[in-house]
Amino acid sequence: MQIKELVPMPPDEFRAEMAKRGWDAEMLGIRWGMTKRRVQQITADSDRPRYYDDALMNLPIALKK
Repeated sequence: MQIKELVPMPPDEFRAEMAKRGWDAEMLGIRWGMTKRRVQQITADSDRPRYYDDALMNLPIALKK
């Protein structure tokens, strides 16, 4: 098995991927058990732990009613 290195996702790309999947900071805060402000801090941090990038990439598409 080969494991690829995870390339850090820049803040703008992280936000774009969040929007593409239909999520915002408030919804992610609820999903991840943290405040909206903390999600915004994580999103803006280009040196965030890479598991947040993995978590974002594996979120389901959120359908808003």
